[in-house]
Amino acid sequence: MEAMTAAELQERFGLSVSAWEQISSSSDMVAPTNPRHTGGAAEWDGRAFARWLARAHPGLADEVPALLRPAATGEFDYIGGRYSTPEETGHCPEHFAALWKTSAGVVAIVYPRSNFFAPSGALEYYEEATTVVVVRHDYNVYGPVLMAVDRDRPDFSYEPGWSETAAHIGTQVPWWPSELRRREHLTAWRPGDAPAPVEVVTWPSWEPLYELAKTEPEGSPVRGACFTIGHEMRTRAAESAEHEVTDILDGRTAYYSRSISAEARAERAAMVLPAVPETGDPGLSECVPSDVVALGLAEMCGRTDEQAVECLEQVSMWSGEDLPFGGSFRITRTHVSRTGAEWINRLRPVRPTAVHQLWVEDGDPIVGTFIDPVTGSPVVAFKGRYGHQADREISYFGRAPKQLPTGSVLKEVILDDPVWVRTTDGILYPAPCMDAPGLSWGYSGSGPTTLAECVGRLLDDGASHAVTYDTAHHYEPALEAFFEGKHKSGTRISRRKLERIRTSSRARTSLP
Repeated sequence: MEAMTAAELQERFGLSVSAWEQISSSSDMVAPTNPRHTGGAAEWDGRAFARWLARAHPGLADEVPALLRPAATGEFDYIGGRYSTPEETGHCPEHFAALWKTSAGVVAIVYPRSNFFAPSGALEYYEEATTVVVVRHDYNVYGPVLMAVDRDRPDFSYEPGWSETAAHIGTQVPWWPSELRRREHLTAWRPGDAPAPVEVVTWPSWEPLYELAKTEPEGSPVRGACFTIGHEMRTRAAESAEHEVTDILDGRTAYYSRSISAEARAERAAMVLPAVPETGDPGLSECVPSDVVALGLAEMCGRTDEQAVECLEQVSMWSGEDLPFGGSFRITRTHVSRTGAEWINRLRPVRPTAVHQLWVEDGDPIVGTFIDPVTGSPVVAFKGRYGHQADREISYFGRAPKQLPTGSVLKEVILDDPVWVRTTDGILYPAPCMDAPGLSWGYSGSGPTTLAECVGRLLDDGASHAVTYDTAHHYEPALEAFFEGKHKSGTRISRRKLERIRTSSRARTSLP
């Protein structure tokens, strides 16, 4: 609850003027916030006031949110947990709910898998619950934020403390880092269980990669690629979970021993960790170098089975570093440039492979699947797929190369969408790039900066790799200033002009 004025407190807690005058005269009433922080107005911390009101005036406790009242005495019973997905419920985001029966009603504590879950939405799903608490993914000084709502006030959400929630359910509140919210563990857990090793849950998911790897021959590139990327996913998730646990639950660390308050320690003491990351990983012993990973992914791209498609989906969401193709681009026939038409006309139709299917969603109006015979890039043509296009307009979705063939020599750069380069042997290529950072021109920003660096690299070595965030950067201020200029689409800049611009003492913003 936010800071509230006297009038707002009276309205929120149903206090008459006379009742307010009576309670505000109490010597132990919670003090208002420092006026320096409220523009001179008298305001109270709503949560602190609610706690005091319920304790000091029991007759008004029913006006206070349930978990901010003194905890009721009586029986406490964990009545199990439910794991739900949108496919099962029809509307609720994926989550786990642990339910406790108390003398004051049923408290449901909800742990979303990823998406934000409003407590009021959970009230609709857990009809037996009198109070729903959602464990959010953001934090305050006491740990993960708790957001609660009571059934008798479904439009009023508030933030109870972990210690308050623990007092109402009669035991420590379990907390699972999001990477440890595995369905089978959550539904089997019971209060008092020792922390159990749990295989981490990741997004994207490592499981399809391991499943495919186990069906491949030992030593095969596909098997090695799947185990290597899957292991990296698992390792990062385990490290993230361990970092969260250290930061949130372990009040004995050097950092918190200096800065943590007694109140924060009490909040952490109200939490219990039911799981730890599983350290055993069958994929570790079969991890392979990056060149073998690249071979395995290239092989997967050419397959046609659904298992390969699913694995490529996970890999593409994780990292495009080892995939054989670079950044994506789209060309429409209606507004195609002469250079874009040259590229379209050289495409060759092929049967769809896993990498083609990676870009296709159910119901997409596919015209055909192709390959660029120069770069080997897969291409998919759609009709009217994009909302701003006419129903019959055809778009070609392709991928740029990560680098040009060994021995390539840059001849010219063509400013278009995408940016093109031509080599001295006359071959046209989409300029080497990744999805990020991308290449662009005509303004001051990261796109022209990246394009300038890309061109500088190609002038030095036509087979240079596309610019990435991880590689050492060699900025090209003169080229950057030039590409920030306003040039017509289709402008061609020869190698000679690029070299002259690059070496000029003064940045040039237009062609001579």
